[in-house]
Amino acid sequence: MALPDTDAFLRVWPTCFIMILTLIELFSICILFLTELCNVAASFWITNVFAGGWCGLVLLIHFIFLLITGKKIIQK
Repeated sequence: MALPDTDAFLRVWPTCFIMILTLIELFSICILFLTELCNVAASFWITNVFAGGWCGLVLLIHFIFLLITGKKIIQK
């Protein structure tokens, strides 16, 4: 199997697509954290899963790496 060429990759996946994905992901992170905070504020003693916070944390890590990837592609 042939090795991928970086120029071909940059033509196929433009940087604006990566940046749009980061903005969508940042918006979803904010929604997840706000929903989780409101849920905890409404009923702290009943809430015990905190799934929105954990999912938001995973998305935040992915957002940071996606943003770094987009910045490195822009610099080239």
